[in-house]
Amino acid sequence: MNIRCQPVAAFRQGGSAVGFILLRRSGNLKALALGLGVIVAAPAFSAATAWAEDATKTSASTEDINKASGVVIQAAVQALAPGLVRIETVGGAQPREGVDEQDPETEAPRPRAVPFRDTPGSSFRLADGPTTGVIWSADGLIVTSSFNFVRDPLVISVVLPDGRRVAADLVARDQVHKVALLKVDASGLHVPRWAPTAEVRVGQTALALGLGFGSRDPAVSAGVVSALGRMSGTCVQTDALLSPVNYGGPLADLQGRIIGLCVPMAQRPGELAGIEMYDSGVGFALTAERVRAIVAGLETGRNVYRGWLGIQVDARRPDAVILDRIADPSPMRDAGAQRGDRIIEVGGRKIRHYGHFVQALALAPAGMSVPLRIVRGEETLELTVTLVRAEELGPLPEDPQEPFDPADPHGQPSPEQP
Repeated sequence: MNIRCQPVAAFRQGGSAVGFILLRRSGNLKALALGLGVIVAAPAFSAATAWAEDATKTSASTEDINKASGVVIQAAVQALAPGLVRIETVGGAQPREGVDEQDPETEAPRPRAVPFRDTPGSSFRLADGPTTGVIWSADGLIVTSSFNFVRDPLVISVVLPDGRRVAADLVARDQVHKVALLKVDASGLHVPRWAPTAEVRVGQTALALGLGFGSRDPAVSAGVVSALGRMSGTCVQTDALLSPVNYGGPLADLQGRIIGLCVPMAQRPGELAGIEMYDSGVGFALTAERVRAIVAGLETGRNVYRGWLGIQVDARRPDAVILDRIADPSPMRDAGAQRGDRIIEVGGRKIRHYGHFVQALALAPAGMSVPLRIVRGEETLELTVTLVRAEELGPLPEDPQEPFDPADPHGQPSPEQP
């Protein structure tokens, strides 16, 4: 006979009885339930009472913690709000993805018509705003995401924290890191604090703020810092939900300091690449040090564009990066690269497959000089190439009649253009 006792969750004050259910299994008899009044010794009753009191205290403590957390978050938002602005844009043309630039009337995508092009990188339809910006200097510099400036708007207006609406000029934008710098005619603006990246820790609470809904109070989503050093070391990653409302706004800590500038990011080309991940729980924010370096360049008024080598690699070789076709003119052709060369190192980083190659050059801007190490036959060569803008590249040669690798007749290449 097996007997199992289960305590009933009921205690009777003024007595010392607790109910038990006795279950007996014997042969074909499934169970026999009998409620008994069992006298419980004082220590057992005291332990049960203490357990109930602890549960009550835990519930009260959780409620207190939630209230305290709310107070801390509200204080952080209040500290940040005077340093945020709402940005509205009007006009500009919607960029069209995959359309032959030589034949603007063509509606059907022609992906190979222009192999090197700075496209938005997403089919996301661009709105006029509003979006969010962060005051960078007291004399009117505002840093934000380039999300709302891809279509080159005709009018940009900024609503300052005190409610004033002023016109803004687009100083410059970084199409690689998705950052834009604006200037308004104002002074004495509040500049929020930025947290040094060295003080940011994985797991700490992170708040994403945005003014894109039109309210004077920022919208807030909360999460944690889920990773550091993402996107070639330029970003922190967060699971706080990000959307176009937050882009250009801050990712902040509970002290009211900015951890990073929220932007859509991805390793493929395109100023909107990565926007399709919004509200997915994977978001990125440029670190304070990176934003500082970007703004220093944008203050000169020069835009930053993605850099191109002007090559097509053999996609049939997943274990190596081998040049297939080289544009003429292009940095690689000027450097003396040849078809069949294998790239084994970029900027000091070992390259073992195409993914490594993409990571090494994903955020490299035009004008940047990059050292390469290549293998040609039995010889190892060192080249230095200066990346250029897409429009500075010539056409690729026609596809060769003979396959590049006769030992791999089943390869079906879909070349990539770094």
